[in-house]
Amino acid sequence: MIILGLFASLLNAVDYLDFNFFIEPKFSDNFNKKSFIEQNTINDTVRQINIFAGQILKKTKTDSSVVAFLDSVNCDFVCPTDFLFYPVLNDIDFRFLTANIECDSVPILKETIITTDSMRVGIFAIYSPDFVVKNAINPKAKFDFDIFQVAENECEKLESKTDFIIMISNAGKFIDEDIVRYLPINVVVSFDYQKKKDELFSNKKTHFYSILSHRGKFGKLKMKYENGKIKQKWIETNF
Repeated sequence: MIILGLFASLLNAVDYLDFNFFIEPKFSDNFNKKSFIEQNTINDTVRQINIFAGQILKKTKTDSSVVAFLDSVNCDFVCPTDFLFYPVLNDIDFRFLTANIECDSVPILKETIITTDSMRVGIFAIYSPDFVVKNAINPKAKFDFDIFQVAENECEKLESKTDFIIMISNAGKFIDEDIVRYLPINVVVSFDYQKKKDELFSNKKTHFYSILSHRGKFGKLKMKYENGKIKQKWIETNF
């Protein structure tokens, strides 16, 4: 009876988790960081995970400048396209998230798992090969061009350990759809520089979301665990 009661209480539990995606924000030099943090990245009742991706700063900066800025805006994870993976002197409180770049100069995670009382959410990110072609990244950085195999490897690691998988990608919407076709990925958040239509992919299980934050909005993926199921909702929020 006790075991049945515990099982019933777990099914009746309600749990919340928010992922805030700031994609291509292109922050200016006079950006009000304090107001931004207070209004957009903190919530007293629901845990917030803040993810930045794409071009972080409006004007071209050094890698150290990008890191210093991200450290000042309550960033948890980042997939920047204006950072070239050279060594920086800054102490870094956040983590770079990329499954297909290896580099000892900064702390990189291939994937991460965010846990709450009721949810285990796996996240990984892939960079398009175009990133290497268009940018003079640190020659000591190792880039894996086979993004299809990278995504498959990440799913193999995460599927048994999580209840929900998010892929962050700037490979482009049509390639993203091909990548996830047979993979257990629930959501793709694009950090491509082009805005694309949000929709359910043709595999009928993967939702695709796209936003450009330099237009004044960020994407909030609201997750809710209730009655033994995880529900997700994408909201575009002004900041």
